[in-house]
Amino acid sequence: MLKALSACLLATCFACVAYAAPATLRVVSDDNYPPYLFLGPDHQPRGYLVDEWKLWEQKTGIHVQLVATDWADAQRMLLDGKADVIEMIFRTPEREALYDFTVPYARVTVGLYADSSISGIDSVDALHGFEVGVERGDACIEHLRQHGITAVRAYRGYTDMIAAVDRRDVRILCMDDYPANYYLYKFGEGDRFHRAFEMYAGEFHRGVRKGDLGTVALVDNGMKLITDEERDALQRKWMGRPVSFTPYAQIFAYALAAVVLVGLALTVWVFTLRRAVDRRTKDLGFLAYHDALTRLPNRFLLVDRIDHALRHGEGLKVVVFLIGLDYFKRVNESFGHAVGDRLIVEMAHRLSGMEQVTNVARISGDAFAMTMQGALETAAITTTAERILRTVAKGFAWEGRTIFVTASVGISIHPDDGNDGASLLKHADAALGFAKREGRGRFRFYNASLTQKAQGLLELGEGLRRALQHNDFVLLYQPQVDLRTGRVVGVEALLRWQSEEFGLVTPERFIPYAEETGLIEPIGHWVLLEACHRLAHWRRQGLPELRMAVNLSPKQFSNLGLVEHITDALGSSGVPARLIELEITEGSLLEYGPMVADMLSQLRSLGLSFAIDDFGTGYSSLAYLHRFPIQVLKIDRSFLGGVPDDADAVALISTIIALARDMHMRVLAEGVENAAQWNFLRDMGCDGAQGWFIGRPMTSDEFEQWLAGTPVFPAAGVSP
Repeated sequence: MLKALSACLLATCFACVAYAAPATLRVVSDDNYPPYLFLGPDHQPRGYLVDEWKLWEQKTGIHVQLVATDWADAQRMLLDGKADVIEMIFRTPEREALYDFTVPYARVTVGLYADSSISGIDSVDALHGFEVGVERGDACIEHLRQHGITAVRAYRGYTDMIAAVDRRDVRILCMDDYPANYYLYKFGEGDRFHRAFEMYAGEFHRGVRKGDLGTVALVDNGMKLITDEERDALQRKWMGRPVSFTPYAQIFAYALAAVVLVGLALTVWVFTLRRAVDRRTKDLGFLAYHDALTRLPNRFLLVDRIDHALRHGEGLKVVVFLIGLDYFKRVNESFGHAVGDRLIVEMAHRLSGMEQVTNVARISGDAFAMTMQGALETAAITTTAERILRTVAKGFAWEGRTIFVTASVGISIHPDDGNDGASLLKHADAALGFAKREGRGRFRFYNASLTQKAQGLLELGEGLRRALQHNDFVLLYQPQVDLRTGRVVGVEALLRWQSEEFGLVTPERFIPYAEETGLIEPIGHWVLLEACHRLAHWRRQGLPELRMAVNLSPKQFSNLGLVEHITDALGSSGVPARLIELEITEGSLLEYGPMVADMLSQLRSLGLSFAIDDFGTGYSSLAYLHRFPIQVLKIDRSFLGGVPDDADAVALISTIIALARDMHMRVLAEGVENAAQWNFLRDMGCDGAQGWFIGRPMTSDEFEQWLAGTPVFPAAGVSP
């Protein structure tokens, strides 16, 4: 009686305020969160919330327009005023500044899911050094950031995350448990991934824009009109229900079970021996190709896998790392073989958890082997070898003590060092012997020249770290000129390293190694800060307004802190965002796809512009130009060498200029070296140019003097 009276009162309240209620309530939410909300085979929303909002619509008389979309887009739609309510949102400190929330209606747990080959992931602190896959806009990003985890790769939705798992792009995921259980099972990844630990738990709310308390009351009051019986029906339909038998069915079930048990009792002895034999046979078969202690592949299986990779590698390099633990015999002698075995198992887990590794095997008592496959440069191989040495050298805890061991590593590479697995292992073993004879705790290539090159890279890395500490980097500035007016309209900031040991080092020499080792992020941050502050200095001096072009490394897009770094540089310098042009490569647009699109959209909203550097040298597909907010195409210098006499080069440049004009983009040509090239580009309608014909890369003082003496280039293309 009391419930009925409450429902009547609520209905009366709705009738009284009907004049203030909207005709349609626009609700938006994630499109891949089963069983609450997901897209069916007909691409229409299905799930618990669809039926619940239909009941709400019936109770209130207000039409509900439910849109299921990408989670990040859903939040953007609400904040942009394109929706009234967002579903299934956690209440976090960051979100409380943007939203008001209804009462909670469900408690949800969020788990950290890891590839089964990775051990030791038992807390958030263990995630340091790993990249975590998350859904764009998910509260998990905020929780990870609070624990100092910034190596996050964002995906459009859970299906994209599982696809990335299948490609082995990511091996750790932060997912709500409901969709994790659904999608990992659906796509066959349930055996490979396990729930490492509970990341956090939260309550689902419905959110509205900050200050829209009327909609909060409208939604909450409408939900109260849905009866307990109606909610139970929704719960049974979407969340499952316990099986309930009638007494007669129970009797029948017991009788059937008894018959089955009798049948099993009569037949089990027939199969017992056969199953035991099969199990023993499988165990023997497993041990023939695996190490009994670590369960890793042994030498025979590793050789077979290397040979398979060579047959199907399509010309890619295969690298073998043979890892020998230094003085491991002393561990057995000092602590016993049981402790030595535990240490071996721990090393197996550590090495198996390393990124970019395709195979890990135990070759002998104190030796492991690892392989990598791909278009690998010496810098990438050297970086992996360094990581192996650091991974092994971490302390091993035992009964309150810490045992330290080091490793020596031998490296062989297909095709130079062998054309089959046995040869590559043999030559890696020889290289391991070189490393041990030279003092252990180091790595050596079978090819001595590569060892020398790797040593140079190690010295380069040490020098880069010192350069960051001592501010040994410099920026040079190359002018960019408007071809129509002949006026200097901008500069490109070009990074150089002024090293006492190496002299003036160009980026081509140190940037690839910086990208492999992660040093590119602090270097890139320094470049942004220095370029912005230099431009601010020129503005204070009264120089003409110039646009500053700054190059971004593709690796910087994998860091979610990039947007924050750029806004910090703009804020600390006071430079208007419209004067900063970020140059990115075609490869970075395609490699980091959705993440780049989201970052560029955020930065474009601040007023920055973007240029495609070396346009035409990377990819044949131009579809990406429609997906990203690009304003400038930079023609690579390699196309200008034969201009204007090379007909193919002329046709290519003409096509690029026409394409840019049709897409309302500007075109800037790099590497302009003579008046003929200048005149050709101007006559073809190219917007701008840079190169030594205009001005070489200069220090800031040199550029200021140059600009004071050369304010305008003749529009007719006469040599300055």
